[in-house]
Order: sequence, then C-alpha cells, then structure tokens
Amino acid sequence: MIYSMTGFGRSRKEGAGYSVSVEMRSLNGRQLDISVRLPKNFFEFEDSCRKIASEKFRRGRIDTYIQIESTDISQKAPRISMTLARYYWNQLEEVNHWIVKGGKPGLEHLLRIPHIYEMPENVGDSEALQGLLSEAVSEAVDQVMKMRALEGQSLMRDFTARIEAIRSDLEIVRKRAGAVRDEFKAKLEERLKQLLGGTEPDENRLLQEIAFLVDRSDINEEIVRLGSHLHQIETILSGPKPADGRRLDFIIQELHREANTIGSKTTDMETVGAVVRIKTEIGKLKEQAQNVE
Repeated sequence: MIYSMTGFGRSRKEGAGYSVSVEMRSLNGRQLDISVRLPKNFFEFEDSCRKIASEKFRRGRIDTYIQIESTDISQKAPRISMTLARYYWNQLEEVNHWIVKGGKPGLEHLLRIPHIYEMPENVGDSEALQGLLSEAVSEAVDQVMKMRALEGQSLMRDFTARIEAIRSDLEIVRKRAGAVRDEFKAKLEERLKQLLGGTEPDENRLLQEIAFLVDRSDINEEIVRLGSHLHQIETILSGPKPADGRRLDFIIQELHREANTIGSKTTDMETVGAVVRIKTEIGKLKEQAQNVE
C-alpha cells in the first residue's frame, strides 16, 4: 500500500456563531513540516489544528489555510470606539475654533475618520469554536488522505511495471553469468601467455591466480542480492502498512550499487545492455520513491 505525498482538501463548517473554511495542501518533503495559518485573534487554536494533521501524516509539507468569520452581526461588523470618537470630535472642534473659524463640525465629518472603527476581539464560545474548527480540519485531512491514496495507486502500478522490467533483464544477466565467467577466464589466460612470452610459469600457481581473478569477476552474488532487494521492495509495497518512502529510497540505492558492480565486472555486450536497462529502470524507481510518504 502506497500513499503519495501530494494532495488537496477543502472543508467549510458553520455553527456556534462562526463560519470556518479550511484549505489544506500537501507537498513532497523529507520530513513532516506542518504550517497552519489562522486569522488574527485566533492563534490559540494553532496547536490543536497542527496536532490533528500530525496524527494522520508521516512525511511531507502540509500547508493549512484557515478562515474564521463570525455569523453574529455584533461580532462581524466593526464598531465605533467611543473613546476615539470623543478624542477626534474634540480635535475637530479645536481645529474649527482656531483655524477654520466657520461652521461647526458635524457627525458626517467624524464618521469619515477611519481610526474610530475597531473590530471586536473577543471570541464568543471558545470551546464550541474549537469543536467546529477541529471538525473542519479533520474533514480537510481526510480529503487529502483520499487524494494521496488515489495517487498512491498510480505509483503502485508504475513500481510494479518497472520491477517486472528489472526482473526480466536480471534473468538475462543470470543466464549469461556462466558465459561471462568463461569469457573472462579465456581472456585472462590469453593475456597471461602474452605477458609471459615463452617462459613457462608454474602451472599450479598460474591456476590459483586465474581462479582468484575469475572468482572476483563472478557476478552471481550481485545477482542474488539484486533479486533480494527487489523482493524487499515488493514486500514493502504489498504489506498491510503504508510503504515507507525513506526505506524504499535506501533499498533502491542498494539496487543501483549492485547493478553498478555487475556492469564493472563484465564486457559481455548482452549483459552490459541488460545492466544499462536495469539502471535506467532503477533511476525511475528512485524518482518515484521521492513521491512516497
């Protein structure tokens, strides 16, 4: 089972005198990084929103944008600050007395001053708003998880196809392993004869050296390990728990290491061609693993 790290969710809830809108976006990330943006005067709810997200997500960048609006007109509409209104009225009268020396200021002059208006800061029922907010955030999280799971299905199909392609070429490498060893032995014997010229070497010593070098050129061990790594990846993908993207990335690096070693040990054209194709598929697996949670 695979979860992608990209997704989007949206939720809107009303109740307790408030309207709450939540938008959540999930992106790739090496660690879990949760960002919660709340309107001024509602920062106290940040930790609880972050906790809801952290219980569902293991990795990725989670951006959460929350809007909270009061449906109560007494809370929603700006109010006139009587203290500021009196202060500015006195200022207007003083200006009229000392500078303008005309008609007295009126209410229309006072209401044009923007600074006399203020938004209410008090939260009504904090517990009820907390419940409403938690419900909205949880719903957005569920939507993100559904999208992550849907994209995970696409990733699973791609992983499966590439693993099958690697196994197919690995079988070619396996069948050519004996031929690769024999070819290397023949080339080594010929090269030693050229280097020794007409000198007759100690046959036992020569056979020991050839056996040692041929053993170093054997690719059976790498073939077995490569197959084992493929099996580990399949086990992770098909397990009951969500696949761990970091673990997948580590095993894929090991796949690449084994493929490189095989390529360095042979000049057999058929084997080299298969190794090149295997490394291409491994590179694509690595790219996809970056998207796995």
